Amino acid sequence: MTDIDWTKALCLGCDREMWFVEGSTSDANADRREAKTTCLRCPIRSGCLDSAMAEEDGKGESGRHGIRGGLSGRQRFALSRRLPGAQPKQGRAA
Repeated sequence: MTDIDWTKALCLGCDREMWFVEGSTSDANADRREAKTTCLRCPIRSGCLDSAMAEEDGKGESGRHGIRGGLSGRQRFALSRRLPGAQPKQGRAA
């Protein structure tokens, strides 16, 4: 992975809580949308996402937190399942 110039991140100086909000209230959902919108405009978005994916490698959905690279933890987990070399999902026992 290449070096990322984190000083170019658009989230610098923003309220950190907006990227790690919990719950499903309308305010929480609005904060998540605002965080994702900020990420979509960020010049280092792809590097941030790559960094998150590398740091979270092997973690399940519950081990991925916050908005990083424009994706939620759930979205990053789903992406990790589609990447080459991903382990197939285990079926449920009948």
